[in-house]
Amino acid sequence: MDLGLKGKVALISGGSKGIGRRTAEMLALEGCAVAVVGLEDQGAIDEAVGTILSAGGKAIGIAADMTVKANIQRAVGECIQKLGSPDILVANVNGPPPGFFDEVTDEQFEDAVRDMTLSLVYLLRQTLPHMKEQGWGRIVNINSIGAKEPTRFPGHVLVNTGRAAAVALSKSLSDEFAQFGITVNSIGTGFIGTDRMYSYWDRASAQSGRPRDELLKVVTDTIPAGRVGRVDEMAATLTYLCSDLAGYVNGEFINIDGGWHRSAW
Repeated sequence: MDLGLKGKVALISGGSKGIGRRTAEMLALEGCAVAVVGLEDQGAIDEAVGTILSAGGKAIGIAADMTVKANIQRAVGECIQKLGSPDILVANVNGPPPGFFDEVTDEQFEDAVRDMTLSLVYLLRQTLPHMKEQGWGRIVNINSIGAKEPTRFPGHVLVNTGRAAAVALSKSLSDEFAQFGITVNSIGTGFIGTDRMYSYWDRASAQSGRPRDELLKVVTDTIPAGRVGRVDEMAATLTYLCSDLAGYVNGEFINIDGGWHRSAW
């Protein structure tokens, strides 16, 4: 299947590991030139870029914290200089730390909204003008199932709050920019088997004294699929949403969670 991505430029934040990295690899295989943006772990960035290059793709690596406005501006500028203006944007930043309401500070609430929502605003300020001018663009915000149905797990008050605002922003933008051939969609990430997810359950295991697999089984027993998701399953959906074939999929919040959420729509 030709996804119509040859010659497109994609910028992937959080692109050096996990879901972002695999999405960058798949987009490169489809013919995109990819800017892999990661945090300050240069080794992980170099490894991700090297994998793409060794497969015959085109990629650059950029180290930047994509929750900071100045870093976002620098990363987009480097992408434009080396590859061209991004036609495709995958926004993927880490969520805030766990904590109960009585434990977290007002400043942490402010940080959660800035990191989850204002970071997307800053990024789109830099990338939307080109997409509007050319009459084509794809924006996918990697979010969480907690944005639609706040998770019942203890200590998720920050992520449940910050993620929901980003979904509302994405939906609003999908209305404004559809006339320019730009789609804006959000992904409700379920329990996907990334290193970050497993490290969370490792910490929970250490705190509770119970084996990690035992704790995870409590979760997977509530998922109709009966398992955690694979990174490839996420990345394949993201790649399709970035494609020319997905031009009529707009303003959606798409759960990838094995059926965990209970809403019928």
